[in-house]
Amino acid sequence: MSATLQPYLEAVRHTLQAALCLEQFSSQVVERHNKPEVEVQTSKELLMTPVVVARNKQERVLIEPSVNSVRISIAIKQSDEIEKILCHKFTRFMCQRADNFFVLRRKPLPGYDISFLITASHTEAMFKHKLVDFLLHFMQEIDKLALPASRNCAKWSAGARVHLNHGQYIGFVRQDCTFRVDFVPSGTYIVQIENTDFVFEPIRVDITSKGKMRARKLTILQPNNVNTLPYPLRLSARGPARYFRKREEWRITDMLFSPMVLMLVVPLVVMLILPKMTANDPELKREMENMQMPKVDMPDVGEMMANFFGGPAPAKKKAVTAGSGQRRK
Repeated sequence: MSATLQPYLEAVRHTLQAALCLEQFSSQVVERHNKPEVEVQTSKELLMTPVVVARNKQERVLIEPSVNSVRISIAIKQSDEIEKILCHKFTRFMCQRADNFFVLRRKPLPGYDISFLITASHTEAMFKHKLVDFLLHFMQEIDKLALPASRNCAKWSAGARVHLNHGQYIGFVRQDCTFRVDFVPSGTYIVQIENTDFVFEPIRVDITSKGKMRARKLTILQPNNVNTLPYPLRLSARGPARYFRKREEWRITDMLFSPMVLMLVVPLVVMLILPKMTANDPELKREMENMQMPKVDMPDVGEMMANFFGGPAPAKKKAVTAGSGQRRK
């Protein structure tokens, strides 16, 4: 345990012991209900002054006491992208299982990573000092899960290299996570950290003839966009290196939006919807009934076969009308 962590935890312990003097208090808004006043915040006289216990700018604890409940919000130290990713995944995993933790809030307060809510019923069902010990033990475990550079740098610095212009100059990372490349002439260089476990963003460094250095982020897609960085450089990992593509999982949407299913389902839906649409609109229904498809004169197959196999048709006799013939004298 570090020298600054123990006083920080002791300050949180004494503050929680003083704030957990809770009692049952009926709600003034909802009859026959005991609502946590620190969550409802309808009566200011039932709320007490919140207390912030801070270890540094990033690590702090907000304790908000009231007459029947106390809300504790914890901000976890996140110095680089790796710690941000780990902290986000850990707190999200915990909040999704808030039903199994009686004192854990499902959603933390804005500006904090995780929040707890302790009511008077919790202090009656469990010992107060046990609740305080649980919160302090949780904070100690969070401090162990954090990845400060001084603790974990020795694990990955042995396989890390600092490359300037893709290996023109090479440097090594020390155990305290610092590096230095000497005897570099003036010019423009691309600084890259090569590591098998983490991916780092490249940095462009311009060195003038007078020895002045200017660093900025390397943006290949937007070269005119200049984002200057302070010197000496402080590089942070963009994320863990991924050498394998994650296997795609089967999803029902892939089957529903496949071309074969769309070819079968869409015409069926159109056939079912169009009659209902025409039934609701009398004018459209009348137009559909009056609409006639053009008929094409097609020969009768039966008559054509009878003429082909039955021989020529008999000659038609002319009809004899009365008075058409003349007597010979």
